[in-house]
Amino acid sequence: MLTSWRKYILAGLMICLVAPAVTRTEIAEADSQVSALMVSDAQKLVGNKYVYGGDEPKDGFDPSGLIQYLFSRQNIHLPRTVSDQWKVGAAVKENELLPGDIVFFKKSDSLQTAPVQDGLYIGNGEMIHSSPSEGVTVTSFQKSNYWMNLYLGAKRITKDPELADNPIVQEAARYLDIPYVFGGSTPEEGFDCSGLVQYVFENKLHIYLPRSAEQQWLVGEKIKLSSIKPGDVIYFSDTYKKGISHAGIYAGEGRFIQASRSAKVTISYLSEDYWKKHYTGVRRFSNLAISKDNPVVSTAADYIGISYLKGGASPETGFDTAGFVQYVYQKAKGISLPRYAEKQMQAGAPVSKQDLKPGDLVFFKAESLNPAIYIGNGQVIHVTLSAGVTITNMNTSAYWKDKYAGSIRIP
Repeated sequence: MLTSWRKYILAGLMICLVAPAVTRTEIAEADSQVSALMVSDAQKLVGNKYVYGGDEPKDGFDPSGLIQYLFSRQNIHLPRTVSDQWKVGAAVKENELLPGDIVFFKKSDSLQTAPVQDGLYIGNGEMIHSSPSEGVTVTSFQKSNYWMNLYLGAKRITKDPELADNPIVQEAARYLDIPYVFGGSTPEEGFDCSGLVQYVFENKLHIYLPRSAEQQWLVGEKIKLSSIKPGDVIYFSDTYKKGISHAGIYAGEGRFIQASRSAKVTISYLSEDYWKKHYTGVRRFSNLAISKDNPVVSTAADYIGISYLKGGASPETGFDTAGFVQYVYQKAKGISLPRYAEKQMQAGAPVSKQDLKPGDLVFFKAESLNPAIYIGNGQVIHVTLSAGVTITNMNTSAYWKDKYAGSIRIP
């Protein structure tokens, strides 16, 4: 699914293959159209009330909330705070201001030059901004000694700030604007936060993560915030429930891509007060990639997604639990295991859970004995009735972690 502005970009690229290069004038005209739409949107909001922390028309706006909202209407994702908005875009001289530029001001009683409020320039020395005393209003700042004494500068932003050139980040960015759906884990149905993380890692790198944020938190490599890299996953606590409850994919420059409970898959900033308050830590999952060195593991991974079939023992028909293990060992190593799990458990030498190696067989006692192939890092490939051939982290799965019944190594 592509947002409208991405469609326009792709269409433009296709045109470039058969037509002369886009001129600077055409680019300027496109930017001007975006700016005109923002100015028009801003003018319609004049009269809305001021609300600290407000960033929607139904609630009201503070200064940076208004700016973020106006740019989001043009599918440009800006930071939430004035200080972070000041960090993006290209600097513009006062005598070169154009409608759609952002103008910044410092605090009136401060000697420091950090911006504390901003507004959208609309031409003729005027801006639209959110004022605590007047709400969203039009101010002729260039004709005011008060405002010009506070003026710090301006920025021009005509496109989304570039995201990191990282496969996980770029994959996540494909799903921007997909609706948030609690329990959703595909682009077709929508995403919740951990569903997005799980889908992106599986789809791009074939790294299979647990479904919930709290389970993902338990299996990743712990990373300090000072060492964070694009593609790492950031976790937050005590959002809609106690404990680890939210996740997003770090995209560089303090940004992360997340499925927001308030709306959709979007770009947010760690510097925002809400996320700073709930930040818990960072995890890296590169260590969970499936090794291709072990023939049993690599063969088993080839059949992920094959459906469950009672009595099934081939990928053409589907697998039951023991039929899958029997098929994989025969194909990968030419070893004929017994057909049923109870006999399979007696076909090798017992091995402790702490000494497991990829290719070992692990058994779980559910309604019946369920055999699985250990692939490393606490993960197994096995067959379940609901998912068919799938990967489970046996140390974090709420269902499987307490059902471990033993393990063996096939000579």
